[in-house]
Formats: sequence, C-alpha cells, structure tokens
Amino acid sequence: MKILLKPFSWIFRFFVFIRNKLYDYGYFKTVHLSARVISVGNIDSGGTGKTPFTEYLARYFLEKGKSVVILTKGYKRAEDDMQVIELGYKNEENKLTNENLGDESMMILEDFIDEPSLKKGTGLLIVSDNKRSGAKLADSKFKPDLILLDDGFQHRRIIRDLDIVLLNPVYKGPLIPAGTFREPFSSTKRADLKILNYKFKEIREYNIIKLGSIPTFNYILEGFFNIKNEPPTKSDFTAFAFCGIGDPDSFRDLLDNAGIKVLNFISFPDHHNFKEEEIKNLISRYKQSGADLILTTQKDFVRFKYSTRMLSGGENSIKELMNNYPVYYSKIRLNFTQNQDILMNKLGEIIKD
Repeated sequence: MKILLKPFSWIFRFFVFIRNKLYDYGYFKTVHLSARVISVGNIDSGGTGKTPFTEYLARYFLEKGKSVVILTKGYKRAEDDMQVIELGYKNEENKLTNENLGDESMMILEDFIDEPSLKKGTGLLIVSDNKRSGAKLADSKFKPDLILLDDGFQHRRIIRDLDIVLLNPVYKGPLIPAGTFREPFSSTKRADLKILNYKFKEIREYNIIKLGSIPTFNYILEGFFNIKNEPPTKSDFTAFAFCGIGDPDSFRDLLDNAGIKVLNFISFPDHHNFKEEEIKNLISRYKQSGADLILTTQKDFVRFKYSTRMLSGGENSIKELMNNYPVYYSKIRLNFTQNQDILMNKLGEIIKD
C-alpha cells in the first residue's frame, strides 16, 4: 500500500518545497507580534512530545514571573470557535469538554491545576483552529510577555523569536501519505534549536541521527492514577493496556520499563474518537485478558474523562468503563539528559531582551 502512495508523497514534498520557498523569499505575508513568540514543533505527524515540552516552557517562564499564553489548535474537537481559558482553571462544573477544546488542551488544563508557578506569573490557554488569529487576539487583547505556539513549526505566518523543533532519534521513510513526515529532514535547518526526545528508551538503543551537540530529554514515569487521582492499591499487577497517541510504541516502552506484565496491548490512531462499539470491545477484551488493571495514557484518559458522553445523563460505554472498571493513566515528567544549558541560554536571551 505504501508503494502505491509514494507518488503522492513526492507531490506533497514538491508543494512543501514551493510553500517554504515562498515564505523564504517573502511572497507570503507574515505577522510580527509585540509579545515574544516561541514555537514548539516537529517534522513528524505526531509523537515527539510537543505538548509536554510546551508545558515545560510555560512553567519556566511563569516561574520567572512572566505572563504566558499557550496557543494550540485543539485537534479533532467538534467546535471551530476560539476558546480562551485561564491556566489553573479547575473545570469543576465540567463546562469544558474534549469536544469543544480537544484532548491535548484538556490535558494542559489538568496539568496546570494547583501549579505552583502560577503564583508568580499568569497564564492563558487559547484554542484556535487559526493560529494567526489566535496569536493576534492574544497579543492585542491580553498583551502577554510570551506566546508559546504548540505545534507551530509549519505555521510560518507568525514570526517567532525562537523556533524549536523536536526530533525523534531515527528518521527514515517518505513524507505523508506514504510515510509520517510533514517535511523532509532538511527543513530542520530553519529551526533555531533542535532538541532530541528519546522518550522511554535508552539513547544507546537508537541509531541516532547525527546532529552534533543538542539538548536531549526523555520521560520519567511518576506513577499511575485513576479518576479520583489515586494510585493502584498494589505495586505488583498485570495490565490490559490501550492508547490512541502519535507514538504508541513509546507507551509500550513505558510499561515494559516499569516492569509491568502486559497481557494485551491495543493501539488506535492519534486523537482517536472512540465509538461505542470500540469501548464495549475494550471492556470485553479486558475481561477476557484476566488483567488486574486497565492502563492508558493521560491524553486518552482525559479524552474519556471530559467526553460529553461521560458528562451527560444516561448510560453509555464510556461511563461504564470509567466508573465500573479499574482504569488508570500514566503520569510522566520531562527529564533533560544532555546539554540542557544550550536551551537555558536561549530562553535566557528571550527574557533578557
């Protein structure tokens, strides 16, 4: 199938090349904002950790007492309007859902509840299908010190002060639709800073792309938690696992590194919108597996927790899964392993000017 799609990848590559050249030579108009702008992006179609890294940057600048706006698209949400929410908003009345914000946006809000750095700085989350419109609104109305573009590498209409591209350790294969890449690797030359994310593997396990001295980071598992934010009652358990993220292998690596015996593992596409039958099938396969717990990622868990089906009246499969079965999500944190000082120097320059 991929062989049949390769000609379309070549066509896509050609249009990407032309588009970038039109920006390079100034034929496409760009917008300069008063706020400092940092873009976090990639050349892959997902799975490099853009949102966790954007959160890391937000915490850094909030800790410095800065006002920060995180601007994100809200992939696969049902609404296309622009949403503005304060970081730290607890959503106790469930007014915000996955359908109107998207799973990654809901995860950002969850992660900033009771965030200590918000005592020093102020933060907003803006969800907009049009990043240019969202950035202009943030700049003119809220006048932040910094705007962080989550998944901004391809959105060249906004001039940025720091362009960060996150990389997986191995790059091979064609562009979409035959492969997973939005741009060829050569496009990373326009980034101000490349950063390597090797997630849960040992870095020596990879045939690392040769990039010289760049920052590298991985993920550290903080634990598993249920809808009441409680950890499992016992540390030794078997698991039925599923996920719908850009790099499902990384979740499997997390479970393997944690020494968890996984009896069944199912993956779905990134930002997957689960149908009733699919959730019923998950419940059925969990029962058949005989596993102690159901494990998933935080992004998948948030997708269920704040689904309108979960929050509305009546019985459905999401309510059954979340309320009647031992579903736990993995909580991770970002950990720099090499050359963090290169990033810190860049960030220092941003707030010094």
